[in-house]
Amino acid sequence: MTTDKPLFILLVEDDAAIREISAMILEDAGMTVHTVSSGDEAERWLETGKSQTDVLFTDVRMPGKISGQDLATRHSDMHVLVTSGESKEQHGWLQETMAYLAKPYDRKSLLAAVRGIAA
Repeated sequence: MTTDKPLFILLVEDDAAIREISAMILEDAGMTVHTVSSGDEAERWLETGKSQTDVLFTDVRMPGKISGQDLATRHSDMHVLVTSGESKEQHGWLQETMAYLAKPYDRKSLLAAVRGIAA
């Protein structure tokens, strides 16, 4: 029997359908997921929940004052997975320590990306 705690993912996505499906995939794989729909909400949540978060998984373009880019760069000390419908090359701000997952993604690529950045 393993006593490993499940990965805790903060999922930041403004598209409700993508957010719900992604959360369901991650939860079905045994991960704990907290979802928010904007960078502003994520920033507020991270004020108290950062220490329990294993992976920050964020979309780039979102409504509000704080974009996914802002969120990722502010919290680059975390395991950060960035997603976008744009090519990775369009995001020159991505740091070497961050992972990138192009949209649309499937179950296999999502799980591989999350597990890869958390390792």
